[in-house]
Amino acid sequence: MKIKYLFLFALSALFASCSSSKEKATGADRDVTVVIAGDLHFDFPPETDQYYHVVTMNRLENNFKFPSDAAPGIANETVKKLDGVIFAGDMFDKARPEILSLYRERYETGKGEKTIHFPVYPGLGNHDIDPGVSDKGFDNLKGRSFTLHYIDSILNDKLAKKEILNLHPASRSYSWNIADMHFVQAQRFSGDTDYCESNLDWLEDDLKTYASNGNPVVYIQHYGVDPWAIKWWPQAARNRLFDVLDQYNVAAFLVGHTHTPSLQHYRGYPIYQVNNAWPDEDGNGSFAVLRIKGNSVSIASCRWTDDKGNFEVVPPYQNEVLPMEINKEIHFNAFSHNDYSRENPLFDALAFRYNCVEADLWPINGELYVSHDRPEPDPAITFENLYLKPLIARIQKNKGKVYPNSDRPFYLMIDCKTKGEEIYSLLKKQIEPYKEYFCSIENGVYKEGAVLFFLSGERPKKSLPQEKSRFTFLDGQIKDLGKGIPASLAPVISDNYEDFFTWNGEGEMPADQLKKMREIIAQVHQEGKLFRWWGAPDTPEFKRFFIKEGVDLVGADDLNGLYNVLLSTSLNDKSVGSE
Repeated sequence: MKIKYLFLFALSALFASCSSSKEKATGADRDVTVVIAGDLHFDFPPETDQYYHVVTMNRLENNFKFPSDAAPGIANETVKKLDGVIFAGDMFDKARPEILSLYRERYETGKGEKTIHFPVYPGLGNHDIDPGVSDKGFDNLKGRSFTLHYIDSILNDKLAKKEILNLHPASRSYSWNIADMHFVQAQRFSGDTDYCESNLDWLEDDLKTYASNGNPVVYIQHYGVDPWAIKWWPQAARNRLFDVLDQYNVAAFLVGHTHTPSLQHYRGYPIYQVNNAWPDEDGNGSFAVLRIKGNSVSIASCRWTDDKGNFEVVPPYQNEVLPMEINKEIHFNAFSHNDYSRENPLFDALAFRYNCVEADLWPINGELYVSHDRPEPDPAITFENLYLKPLIARIQKNKGKVYPNSDRPFYLMIDCKTKGEEIYSLLKKQIEPYKEYFCSIENGVYKEGAVLFFLSGERPKKSLPQEKSRFTFLDGQIKDLGKGIPASLAPVISDNYEDFFTWNGEGEMPADQLKKMREIIAQVHQEGKLFRWWGAPDTPEFKRFFIKEGVDLVGADDLNGLYNVLLSTSLNDKSVGSE
């Protein structure tokens, strides 16, 4: 019976995975190695790095060895077989026939020292889509058409030969399998609409079709998440991509564009940034080598040292064991400072699973507008449109909660920039139809809801405390401590760091200042309240320090920066707890 079961299981896996490789492998038998090269910027002769990469790649089999601290089963092992070469964009510097002709000599699979010996999977970058042919827009569009025509011919041929599984014609995004591993080439970036329709719907369907059984997924695109590249990749597209990837067994995420090798982290995912092909400030050109053996994953950079194919294995190194543990916790102590300044107010913070956001309000002609400074009236920035309606829609969709699996309310803080009493009056009218979703006080008794709504800045200190039934609370200050103000009125204490301390994060905090900070936080907690500093330097060091000292709400202008700090703190806590 056991033999029959294993046979049926293997047979079903075979049919479920329409692999582009002739070899089928799963689990313990999995052993796949690929090269990911970025930013060839293939240009006119005379040749230098145009073939250095090729000669080096052709020598990898039986010569490339991962370092001793690579993932289990991969460390110190020599790569026996290379399964393909993948490009993470910017294949060409200019769209010219003579450049393409030389590229084809090098990167269309064939024989000879200077011709690649392995299957090649092309990828588009910004230089491919917007080639610098001349200073005339029409010439650049002709150049784009020239490049896309070539890519279309390659991909359609691969699709016909079943070397790739799935193609999105508009964006030229595509996918393929090697053994049981699913590879996705998303071109410039997922969600790109500059030259095509978005590939995000296609990507969702593709992963649902080919990766729902837990197949390892390797994702490749051009733009990464370093400070320079990320500005080209819209936040809304990022949010949706990572929401999709969260559902799958992502083994690796590789990008190009920035011409510097690095290992970044975004929403808990390690993002391996591949170097460019030619010599520059950081040394000779290099490419990434990815190997997945069983459930072990290792990536290293391979830098050529001459035109003979000699190379050295260099950082950055990435080592994982599948499935990777991607942090999907709700970050109850994460506070999105000036949340309205983001590309997608509220939604960006929710994408990072922050549990507290801040919006600044101005009352103008009977309406509430969200802005740091007094704005011109605009329906697009009303509190109702930016925060209230989207939040209520999400709560209704999630059956009464902002986060379906949350065991506490979501915190929404309003900074009243002026006329707090007027703002409060207007807020009550807007929120009244939805008050069932908000934490409230009913005749002095606290009732928990999906959202705890509290007011800071120029607070309505006269009217609000007098109300026996309300769905709004106040943000307290340190000077309010010890005055008998209950947490049912002011559940949070917030104050300006610079009004109390001079320490700027260098070295250790002076003992007298540290003692004072601990006394403040202890008193806040004794009164059953949460604590938040504002006005402190927005650095990882300060965030780690605040978390260590028990600050309950840690503010961030950089959502991913605080996310990474919280993730590293959580991992350290788990490590300490396991010792």
